[in-house]
Amino acid sequence: MQLPSADLDDAVAFVVERISLEAERSAAPLDNDERHFLNHLPIEPTNPTVVAAWGFNTASEGSWPEPVLRDLQFERLCKLARDAHLHDLQTHPDAAHEWEFAAAVLEFQAHPMSWLLKWSDIRTKKRPAWWDRLLLVITAAFVVVLSLLGALALSVLTDGQKEVWKWTLWVVGGCVYGSLITLLYFTVRRLEAWQPERNIEKYRRDLAGRGSAHTHR
Repeated sequence: MQLPSADLDDAVAFVVERISLEAERSAAPLDNDERHFLNHLPIEPTNPTVVAAWGFNTASEGSWPEPVLRDLQFERLCKLARDAHLHDLQTHPDAAHEWEFAAAVLEFQAHPMSWLLKWSDIRTKKRPAWWDRLLLVITAAFVVVLSLLGALALSVLTDGQKEVWKWTLWVVGGCVYGSLITLLYFTVRRLEAWQPERNIEKYRRDLAGRGSAHTHR
């Protein structure tokens, strides 16, 4: 499933709007630079000292550690997002679904705004379905049963056969087993990728059921 581009636009616009309103409530509205930064978030760290802070400092052992510069602009936006989220939850309980929808869309699209929300402690709630654990158990059981049946079948087929045929059957059996495991692996990965899409559709239905248009005043 491919999410509509309008979903991403709505999610970004929602977060920008809530941060802007929170800045006005704090009596320190966003200036032009902050608005531009918020609408054009970088896709990689812009702080020149952040690489060293993350453990990639190539300075020789025993040298003085390089100080890490603070990104005050980004910190302020994170604080505004956190305060806006708390304010909305206190004044509009249903706002939780709007924030969850926006956060889920931004995370699914790997938009830089999702990093800002995570730094603001605004995260999507995981919605595990009852069949998720059942699928995990069935997958594990299938691998075990497949291994046992495959080994048993090869033992029966190779019993009394010449050495060359034994090796041939074992190689063929190993290739078939490896192909099945590979297919199972990619199937599980596809299901994992489908899970966020399913969660977004749930958030969308929740919003539609409450008559929300993803924004509120």
